[in-house]
Amino acid sequence: MSRVGLGLLGILLVAAVSFGQTSNAPQDAAKAVGRGSIFVKVSKTLDSSKVKEGDAFEVETTSGFKLPDGTVVPKGSKLSGHVVAAKARSKGDADSQLTLAFDKLNAANGKQMPVKGDVQAVFPPAENPTGPNMSTAGTSQGGSMGGGGSPGSAPVNPGGIGITNGKSGSDMSAGGHGEPTMTPQSTGVQGMDSLQLDNGVLTSKGKNVKLNGGVRLVVRAEFLG
Repeated sequence: MSRVGLGLLGILLVAAVSFGQTSNAPQDAAKAVGRGSIFVKVSKTLDSSKVKEGDAFEVETTSGFKLPDGTVVPKGSKLSGHVVAAKARSKGDADSQLTLAFDKLNAANGKQMPVKGDVQAVFPPAENPTGPNMSTAGTSQGGSMGGGGSPGSAPVNPGGIGITNGKSGSDMSAGGHGEPTMTPQSTGVQGMDSLQLDNGVLTSKGKNVKLNGGVRLVVRAEFLG
C-alpha cells in the first residue's frame, strides 16, 4: 500500500475511535433515578474557620425512607459529602461562608448509592427548645459550643424519595413550643440567628459559620443510578 493510502487509513481509524468514545459518553454518565429531601443531623462540628475545600464529612439520617429501587434506608444511616468552599471571618472581612456538597448515601444495611445534594434548610437540634442558647448554634466568634443532639423524630416521607419539591417556600409553621416545623418543603435557616442560606451557601456576618453537632439539615438530593 502506498504512503498516501496508509495515511488515509490512519486518519479513518482515529476518527472511528474518537466517534466511538463520543457516542458512549452519555451512556456512561450517571443519571438521576429519583429526587427528594433527606432529614439529617450534623455528627461532628463543621466550622468555616477550621475546615477547608475538599475536606470530607458525614452526617446521620434522622428518619427512615425508601430509595427509588425500593430499598429501605433506616434511621441512623450515613450521608457523606465534602466541603466545596469555606471562608473564615477576619479583621478585614467580617463575612464568613460554608458550602457543603453531599456525594454518597451509606445505608446502615450496607447499601450504597451515589447522590448529588446540597443544603436546603437548617434547624437547631431537636432535643432542645429554641432559645437564647440555640440562637448561635450556627455561628461562632471563636468559642466552642457543645452540641450532641440525638436523632430527631422527623416523619418518614410517606411517598418515598422522588416526589418532594425543594422549590417550595420556607415553612414557618411552629409547634407547641414555638419551634419551626421541619418538613421536606422547608427552606432557609429556621430558628437560628445570624445565619443565612442562599442556594446551598451558608453565610454569616461578623461570625464564623459553625454547625454544631446535633444541628439538623434538610438535604435536597438527587439519587444517581
